[in-house]
Amino acid sequence: MSEPKGLIPRKYDVVKSDGTPVTGDYFVLRPGRDPHAAAALRAYANSVGEDNPELARDLFAWLDSIEGTLEPHDLAGEFPP
Repeated sequence: MSEPKGLIPRKYDVVKSDGTPVTGDYFVLRPGRDPHAAAALRAYANSVGEDNPELARDLFAWLDSIEGTLEPHDLAGEFPP
């Protein structure tokens, strides 16, 4: 069975590293598996760069390390046949 399309409420429960639950709205990205998530994270890194250059550098470094694992057509934004 294929995975549902569209926004899935509460697909993940998010907790802080100390085990404290996170409340409010959030959206989980998996850039190592989803080229669209990688593109969104790269856009976020570009946007946050002036306010938080260290975070931007860390995000770009992380993306550079995982993007080599994506299929070449994924990086070009094309879907396989």
